[in-house]
Amino acid sequence: MSIHVALKNPGEKLVHIDVDFEKNTISFIHISGDFFIYPEEAIGDIEQALVGLPVDPNIIEQNLLTLIQKNTIEMVGISVSTIVQGIQEAFAQS
Repeated sequence: MSIHVALKNPGEKLVHIDVDFEKNTISFIHISGDFFIYPEEAIGDIEQALVGLPVDPNIIEQNLLTLIQKNTIEMVGISVSTIVQGIQEAFAQS
């Protein structure tokens, strides 16, 4: 069963994160909300890149930053730190 977290950090839009864990690894994640990501299909790439990662904020952040830079992904109303925060909050509830 997925754990749901809703976040709205200052200056950002509402973000919903549904995530499953197997031991200390992300096994499923879905990110949605009022934010924009360009190109739009990049949200799937972001979610796919997170699956299989350990729940280590430094590893998650570095992987996301590398993916965003490599694929020239623009994020509006959401930040890498919010995604990392959401995963950490969900993991704390698991």
